[in-house]
Amino acid sequence: TVTSTHQVLVIGDALLDVHALPSEPIVGGADVPAAISLQPGGQGANIAVRLARAGIAVRLLTAIAGDPAGMLLRERLDREGIQVAVIPAAASGTVVVLRDAAGERTMLSQRPPLATGAADNLAAVRHDAGWVICSGYALAEPDGDLLADALRGPGRLAIAGCALADRDVAAWRRRVTDAAPNLLFLNGREAVALDPIPPVDILAVTEADGATVTVGSDELRATVPPGPPAVDATGAGDAFAAAFLGSILAEDAWPPPPRLLRSAVETAVATAAAVARVDGAQGRVPGEPAATLRP
Repeated sequence: TVTSTHQVLVIGDALLDVHALPSEPIVGGADVPAAISLQPGGQGANIAVRLARAGIAVRLLTAIAGDPAGMLLRERLDREGIQVAVIPAAASGTVVVLRDAAGERTMLSQRPPLATGAADNLAAVRHDAGWVICSGYALAEPDGDLLADALRGPGRLAIAGCALADRDVAAWRRRVTDAAPNLLFLNGREAVALDPIPPVDILAVTEADGATVTVGSDELRATVPPGPPAVDATGAGDAFAAAFLGSILAEDAWPPPPRLLRSAVETAVATAAAVARVDGAQGRVPGEPAATLRP
């Protein structure tokens, strides 16, 4: 059952992740043995799934085709109890995730266009959302300016960072500034690349050893709790964003009080660390329900 009356609208990709963990270094022209698996992923879907498992009513605005990959993705999202607003696509997106023994990954991505369709459909699906959280990948598309303009509206807005080529940084920074988010999630590399970071009420920056949340001149820091080593960092940042947002949803005051922000960043860091210690961007971690399907 839904334990929060706050509807969250997530805008972002739902992708099929092809994970490959080579058993030895990759050599050009060679046939390298590897452990390979197919798993659901995508920044938007990852965030939506974590929110839904926390009992939060969530809708995902995403681009999915009617192909086999899209059918698999829709089935998994339905199983998680997520309302899906579909933007038609010629083909569903796929990401090849090359992992190393330490859990770090390199991603090769094929994403269907999302920005224009999301901008066109946003007004129709955000009416009951207290929060909108938008994937940075959608804003990085050539039509990201359209989406940035559409994001300015009722409710509060969070934006999740993404990997950017140097040539795309200036446009992405401008779009984030235009969208005027209340909350911005970045990892350490993204924060360095975006300096100066666009104005935002709350900035959350994640690193391998923890995260820092900045509100005005105040900083709150949380470190990764002790535990097993990371095996797969895919989706850990998305889990952080979902856990942090989920922790502050019920707070009417903005920005939330320091005690709540401290609890939120500690919860989010612990959640991200737990996700990095399991296989797959949407792998279940201790404390998550076995199923979240709702009527």
